Amino acid sequence: MHTRTEAGRSLRWCLLLCWAICGPVVAQEAAPAPATPPAAEAPPLVFAKRDLARWQALLEAGTKGVAERQAQLEAVTKGVADAKAAQAAAAKAAADAAAAVTAAEQAKAAAEKALAQAIETKTAADAAKITADAKVPEVEGQVKPATEAKAAAEAQAKLAQEQATAAQARLAALEKLGLKPNPEATRLAQTATHDRPLLAVRFDPQANWLLAGAQDNALHRWDLGVAPLQHQPGHGSWVGALQVNGPRKEAVAGSHEGKLIWWADLDTTPRVVREVAAHKGYLRAIAVSPDGSLIATGGNDLVVRVWSAADGSLVKELPGHERHVYNVAFDPTGKFLVSGDLVGVLKQWEVGAWTHVRDLDAKVLWKYDAGFQADVGGIRAIDFSPDGKLLAVGGITEVSNAFAGVGVPAVVLFDFVEGKQLKVMKPKENFQGSVYSVRFHPTEPFVMAAGGGNGASLWFWKFDEEKSFAAIKLPAVAYDMALHPDGLRLAVALFDKTLRVYDMSAQEMPPAEKK
Repeated sequence: MHTRTEAGRSLRWCLLLCWAICGPVVAQEAAPAPATPPAAEAPPLVFAKRDLARWQALLEAGTKGVAERQAQLEAVTKGVADAKAAQAAAAKAAADAAAAVTAAEQAKAAAEKALAQAIETKTAADAAKITADAKVPEVEGQVKPATEAKAAAEAQAKLAQEQATAAQARLAALEKLGLKPNPEATRLAQTATHDRPLLAVRFDPQANWLLAGAQDNALHRWDLGVAPLQHQPGHGSWVGALQVNGPRKEAVAGSHEGKLIWWADLDTTPRVVREVAAHKGYLRAIAVSPDGSLIATGGNDLVVRVWSAADGSLVKELPGHERHVYNVAFDPTGKFLVSGDLVGVLKQWEVGAWTHVRDLDAKVLWKYDAGFQADVGGIRAIDFSPDGKLLAVGGITEVSNAFAGVGVPAVVLFDFVEGKQLKVMKPKENFQGSVYSVRFHPTEPFVMAAGGGNGASLWFWKFDEEKSFAAIKLPAVAYDMALHPDGLRLAVALFDKTLRVYDMSAQEMPPAEKK
């Protein structure tokens, strides 16, 4: 390809050549034409002209070609410039695009990471929502129990406050009025409710709780402060016999299927530690020796059995009763055991030797009903005085209707040293029913009993009187009674499904009642 300078130089040589050849011709053509016909041109001239014409044509064509080539050159040069500009622009665009790609790739990586994080966050959020959705009804469901628990706690706190106030007032009254019991002032102090009739009751060794048996298969414990009844299953049927072994801090309970069960941990949650098949049929009575080493039982199989309190092994069987054994009791010295049966026979046994000493007659508490051909009555209650000189047994006498249990409640008092009956003590008021529990007061000269029939009552007798000097009406038949170690309070197990604590302490009369 020619440059622009070389093209210009060729053009000038062509112009000079044309002038050298055509200059003379032009001058000749300017002269006047001859008058005579021109002569034929010589061949050299002809060919010279032809060459001139040809070269002129070539010159014209060459000039035109040079111009075209110049234009083409300029166009190509411009195209090169444009291409280089486009190349530069493209290179810049490519660089910009590469940078954009890099940025986009970085943005994409960041976006993918952010997407993954977002997906992870969403997954966690969805899981949290599911958990939260499930938690809401769960927590909402806790509102009612929490509200009820709060209400129960408030009720317990209120009851505790009431009991504390009452205890403070009682202490002040005792300090002011004295510590002797006044049976005629006996009043209801506390009540616990169960869903079955109560059959047996005892205070625990520290007298903080009441232990009870009922028409079910559990041992029940009641905190005398504010707690509701606590129920501990363990028996196979109704629990009608119950005693506390103070020296061993245990309770022993008997049930209708004949099992004798040891209960420990009375101050926390009572638990069964031992059981024996003590009797065939109803185990009706339990007694604990004063030193806590022996347990005596009686039941429907006519045999008295003595057990080791430590391991439950059988120590001795004492046959001899001809009817169901209703009650057993150790005397305060621990030297003798007494057992009483359905027909009012009391047998005295020497502890250790296990010999039969004598029989005591309490048949006034028994009757054979020929019409029903059945025995009625028996030794339903038994207790020794603290010094062991007196023995009291309770039941029913003067039975006129065996089927309806119509008769007069009675306590038979014995001189245990002499082995003779002293008197038969009955309620002062007209009353039909039976005594089911009897207790000597530990410091005062009176005996108390609880029972019922056509009504229910607590009765109090002085040792030298046959009629009660005080009676407290009960809301239902009392099947058992326990005396608090303070000698002022007593508890009764009632058929109306309640345990009730009564207070015999002296009470100052309200101002309006003072005279």
